[in-house]
Amino acid sequence: MTETSVWDDDDWQPVDGVTLPDTPPPPPSPRLGERCPRCAAVVPAGTDRCPACLTPLGAGPRPERLAGGVLRLVFRAGGGHLDVPRGGEVRLGRSGDWAPEASALLADEETVSARHATVVHTAEGAAWVTEVARGATNGTRVNDRVLVPGRAVRLRNGDRIELGPRAAFEVRGVQQEPAD
Repeated sequence: MTETSVWDDDDWQPVDGVTLPDTPPPPPSPRLGERCPRCAAVVPAGTDRCPACLTPLGAGPRPERLAGGVLRLVFRAGGGHLDVPRGGEVRLGRSGDWAPEASALLADEETVSARHATVVHTAEGAAWVTEVARGATNGTRVNDRVLVPGRAVRLRNGDRIELGPRAAFEVRGVQQEPAD
């Protein structure tokens, strides 16, 4: 027959001269994440890019403010841009009659509708984009989010607007309103 011993707390013997290491501090509580400064999506803690718009986080300054409160739409292809003064509006499309400022930049973009979208720059410095009410054939996206035709979407510095699958521009010079 084998003998079994049962130990309890009283069986432990203290040892003099032995120092136990300090208890390590508890790990920091996990951060839930922050909002992307470009598209406002929740970015998990420890992530270096926004999962929604792929903006590098903490990498450099925000897009510059332009003198005189001008809103600038910088097109990806060809390096062209359109400036929209405060209180102004620009129509985006291939039609020279409907979108006289943008048609020259977008003339070769077959995926852009003749009447695609409008950008409004308010006197207060805010900016809004709206796809035409009956809808553009290939759609409009702000930071990869599809717009609903006829519904305005607020723009912020650095937003990427896509007119169909190939034509795109970045927004620069949006002023922050007190409500932001």
